[in-house]
Amino acid sequence: MTATTAKLPGTGARLALASRRFYAWWEGYAFDEAAERAALQARLPIGGASGRPAREIVAEAIWGAGRLEPGSPTYTMRYARMLGLPVKSSVVIFGAGAGGPLRDLDHGTRWKAKGFTQSSSAVAKNLTPYGEAMGRINKSCADGAISFFQLNGDTNPVVFAEFAAELLDVGAKAVFADFAVVRKGARLPKCFSAGAGTMPKTESEYREILRAAGFVVEEAGDDTPAFLPIIAEAWSNWRRIYDAIGNIDDADLRAEMLRAMAEHARLWAERYEALKSGQLRILFMRCARR
Repeated sequence: MTATTAKLPGTGARLALASRRFYAWWEGYAFDEAAERAALQARLPIGGASGRPAREIVAEAIWGAGRLEPGSPTYTMRYARMLGLPVKSSVVIFGAGAGGPLRDLDHGTRWKAKGFTQSSSAVAKNLTPYGEAMGRINKSCADGAISFFQLNGDTNPVVFAEFAAELLDVGAKAVFADFAVVRKGARLPKCFSAGAGTMPKTESEYREILRAAGFVVEEAGDDTPAFLPIIAEAWSNWRRIYDAIGNIDDADLRAEMLRAMAEHARLWAERYEALKSGQLRILFMRCARR
């Protein structure tokens, strides 16, 4: 979350700072006001000065720093191991959010990683918005790639798959993790933007999309059991974020944040139920670039 620490955003937060100051005096230790303000501010999803969309601020507050969708270091490394690449390999991450998966690889591997994101406001090292990257022809140089839920989110997934192939050397390994429906024509209007043409596909449809882009699917499987606990664990953050938004003095900003949170909560509640009921699943496909 990005926010200024110069001024706390609500009466509740300012009272909390005063309480910390009193406690420091009572216990007889030095009160570091700047550090205390930063600690309080870090708990609050505040926009305004940062210029970031409210939906991204809320998402990162819920799923963790650098994440705009559910994820974890363990989940990232789960797919990194499928690549089986040596140290100092060059890897690209599609769906890198606000940099969370890149940080996971930085801590868990010795690879040279670069990420691509749908966000136009995320700023992190080696992170590039898709709009910028797709506006030019890219050199095939990466040894491997991981795609987090990007095929279903593109109105033309074939074009996205070709973009991914463009960045990879011949023979490079890639793992695509994505939402998949159990049968063709399944309708999940509450979970995805059907009007925008970004509905999940069946496994056979994904295989055909990847084949057309120059990939050979070597292995595919259901990874839903590994994904559901990530959503369930993060669910405990919703109440904390709701309380934090209530401390925002600016009524317009508070309303904007609440709307973003309500929409995000509805979206993921519906996806969670669809995954649990078996209407939707998490499909992974380990591929090689022809």
